Amino acid sequence: MTGLESARVGVVFWKKETDLLSLISGTARDLGCEVTNFPADSRVPQGLDVVLACGPFGSLAPLGSQLSRMPPGERPALALWMTEQFSNPALPAWAQYLAGVTRSRLERLAYRETETGVWQLNQRFQPLTRRAHRLRYFGDLKWLRAVGVLTVLAVGSRWIAQYLKARDIDAMVAFIGSHPSWGADLKLERDVPVLWLGKVASSRRRRVLQAVRADLRRRGLDMLMVDGEEHPYVFGDERTRLLNRARVVLNILREPWDNHSLRYFLAAPNRAMIVTEPTYPHTPFEPGIHLISAPVDQLADTIAHYTQQDAERSQIAERAYALVTSELTMRRSVHEILTQTLARRQLS
Repeated sequence: MTGLESARVGVVFWKKETDLLSLISGTARDLGCEVTNFPADSRVPQGLDVVLACGPFGSLAPLGSQLSRMPPGERPALALWMTEQFSNPALPAWAQYLAGVTRSRLERLAYRETETGVWQLNQRFQPLTRRAHRLRYFGDLKWLRAVGVLTVLAVGSRWIAQYLKARDIDAMVAFIGSHPSWGADLKLERDVPVLWLGKVASSRRRRVLQAVRADLRRRGLDMLMVDGEEHPYVFGDERTRLLNRARVVLNILREPWDNHSLRYFLAAPNRAMIVTEPTYPHTPFEPGIHLISAPVDQLADTIAHYTQQDAERSQIAERAYALVTSELTMRRSVHEILTQTLARRQLS
């Protein structure tokens, strides 16, 4: 028994990232919930206890606008599992607030509900909604709090939770965690010395990746780039096979303060060792214990060392495997988010 039996949960589906959302939806169902998936730009289904939105991988304007119109007694609780990144923490709080609230308001002005219940973006406003998404996320949180519809905010980073608290936004910490379908012990030869998995997505990351790759080549090592450019993205069993072949999975940040720990939760269940540039204290992964952290100018040397030291690499990878399969699991996080959301709903 999980305490969530028969809870009616609506999981928001965006136009992309459906692999992750399907797993979250399935996890809620495995916990005993009655789950309804619905598009982010459609009407919120009736009779829900909780709406669970992860991302956001699109606009929150349709969802938030609908919930704010509902009478409190009929409105489902909203749990927002925020995985996207925020603006530079050096930005003054007043500037972030002003810019974020303005950007969020522009987003809401740009969306309108049609007679069929589908929300559409007014093309005249489209140029105003293409940029400043990090500021919008912050402004959206302020808006959702102000209209009283955000019941629980969850973030996958200890540091981000503190960052938000300093800006008067409370958040629980819930790591995305690993899912059983993300890992397998296929006992394959680890013939891929270094793997980059994911979008390049920022000029900083592209610059660092190019520098590290050039350094690796000078050491006789090639880095396989599965970035949607050199090689197409991989998912499911194909991704699991690739990670079972990788000795090292490299993590490079879009911005120095970002949290990209989803890469950890994909690599560790397949016992591929993670090498990262230094990050803020986002997760329980400890450098030297569960992964290896090195300055950018030392990454190539560090990777070269561990690709040759099978015993050292295996010990670190094994500890990361144990962490993500016993403690940092998606099931635990979904359970904690929904349990806290339902408890707050009953108190409201």
